[in-house]
Amino acid sequence: MQTDKKTLFKRWGIVLAAVVLAWVLFNMTFVGEIVRSVVRIFTPLILGCFIAMIFDIPAEAIERLLLKIKWLSKKKVLVRAVSIVFSVIIVVGVIALVLLLVIPQVVNVITMLITNIPYYQEQINNILDGLEISGFSIDLNTIQEYIDLDSIKDSLVERIPSLLEASFKTASGAVGAIADFALAVVFALYLLAGKDKLKSQSKRFIRTFFKKRSETIIRVSRLTVTQFENFVSAQCTEAIILGTLVTLGLLVLGVPYAPAMGVVVGVCSLIPLIGATIGMIIGAIIIVAASPIKALVFIIYVVIIMQIEGNLIYPRVVGNKIGLPGIWVLVSIIIGGRLLGIPGILLGVPTCSVVYILINEKMNKNDSELQDKSGEH
Repeated sequence: MQTDKKTLFKRWGIVLAAVVLAWVLFNMTFVGEIVRSVVRIFTPLILGCFIAMIFDIPAEAIERLLLKIKWLSKKKVLVRAVSIVFSVIIVVGVIALVLLLVIPQVVNVITMLITNIPYYQEQINNILDGLEISGFSIDLNTIQEYIDLDSIKDSLVERIPSLLEASFKTASGAVGAIADFALAVVFALYLLAGKDKLKSQSKRFIRTFFKKRSETIIRVSRLTVTQFENFVSAQCTEAIILGTLVTLGLLVLGVPYAPAMGVVVGVCSLIPLIGATIGMIIGAIIIVAASPIKALVFIIYVVIIMQIEGNLIYPRVVGNKIGLPGIWVLVSIIIGGRLLGIPGILLGVPTCSVVYILINEKMNKNDSELQDKSGEH
């Protein structure tokens, strides 16, 4: 009788979960707003956890290396502090290197555009002269009759208060974002410095208040952290490979700003699935100012590399690392993107991988139990 009740509860639980999932899928906009509101409150903490995971990847490698030295093996506090400092230096150094490669190229493009304004003006005049010769002359006086400059000026004056208000909101948002990021970095450093103590306290809390499910919760938490770290390291590896391939190819093809474009595409590819495309568009806009033909060559080459990356590199590097098939990577990106935008895309893949692993473990356990029962009969 008790077994029947458990089975009934499980079935109703599955039905309820299916109904909730269907409601969420059909009300993605509303759910997304709720999730965004909640996430906005905890942004510094969530961002801090994400930064801590990024810092922790090189920090753990450095810590393992330092602990092999005999006179440091017993000084774990010192080793932890040194590893965190070196990890921060490495991450900040990489970011600085990226900026040093990209920013000068962007400045060069802007300078070139400003310098070439007389040339562009001459080209426009040549086009207008050509149209006039062909009989398609443009009478500026006629155009001015249809354009009421006074009304345009009055409209702009009326919009000044709203423009100032929008500018103030943007500035406030930027200040808030900088403050959130600063708090997140401080929180990340605290997490890294006291992660052993934090792990111990978390285990004690879970075992005290969730006695029956404590080991399951601890295992799932450990799996979640591992999958997030695997995802971050795999994305970074894939970005380095893609950026290197793009740089080498552009150098061979003689496309301008090759190192900077490789960095742009590589950094943007940290966003799963759509990142490389974003990088390609940004790169094409920069290159087209120098040479439209070279910009076309850049687009064609990056599209080819993206096909190779999508079909060969990404499944092997990222898919194998987190154990998630390509179809579920796509599903997690779509759902995460609809809920939280780009942060949702970044969080969706590792979250989906955790759910996928747990479901697979449950199904494998169920299959083995069925096989054992059939073996007994």
